[in-house]
Amino acid sequence: MKTRFFLCLTVCMALCLAGCKTNQNQQTESSAAPEAETVTQAPEAEPASAENSKYNPTDARTFGLVGPVQEVRYSKALLSTTSTEEQGDPWLESNALEMTFDEYGRVTLDGLAGCKYVYDENGKFIKGFSDKTVMVRDDNGRIKNYANTSIEGIDDYSKINFDEYIAKNFEYDELGRVIKATYSGWEWMTDYEYEYFGGNVYPTKATYESTAESLVIKGKITYTYKEYDKYGNWTERQVVWEEETRDCGGAGDPEISKDEYLERRVIKYYQE
Repeated sequence: MKTRFFLCLTVCMALCLAGCKTNQNQQTESSAAPEAETVTQAPEAEPASAENSKYNPTDARTFGLVGPVQEVRYSKALLSTTSTEEQGDPWLESNALEMTFDEYGRVTLDGLAGCKYVYDENGKFIKGFSDKTVMVRDDNGRIKNYANTSIEGIDDYSKINFDEYIAKNFEYDELGRVIKATYSGWEWMTDYEYEYFGGNVYPTKATYESTAESLVIKGKITYTYKEYDKYGNWTERQVVWEEETRDCGGAGDPEISKDEYLERRVIKYYQE
């Protein structure tokens, strides 16, 4: 399902839940997966950058990361499912390049639809998929709105590649954490709301509602973080997706699904 692809991302964002003890889980545990230096405690605040560092961690924070991140590689395994949508090799993705940032901390790639970000020599954002891409930042320099292409004033829609059309909006709490995120494309939209425990930088739960053509999808994601690297970024988590899908604009009979995933990240940093 098209919306499922976009739901699985965010983000650019931290997610997880308890392990599944089925035979499928045992098969997953025997599969090859990236290794990472780990610690056991979740970060409760963003680590301070070195005083002489030119790296600004603002963009990394929007995408659920802390520290001078250069790139993120992502692996995802299916632990259990109530549907036949995802079958075959339990590792659905392996070592995929998900995020990149330049030496100044500006995001240059995020995994949601492969969005790319290009800046001029003065650090001003100039383009994404096209020169019509728009990015708006708030007074704190955080990404507030992003749209891959503008459709205003266009009479011939055949010139638009709607597979690349995507817009993003972020809202932050007083600690700078994303509490609401909206992702939208041509004839689909998904709204997320995130809940955090105390001062932790990663959410414990997200709820979402998505519309795509005649479908209405509501769901809950529960996150359990298992391992962290030396900066406090999670490197292994378990995620549970519980979802209700209705057709006919939400008037149809509900289709209930529940999926569990194991996700791992390998993160490369700039040296401060």
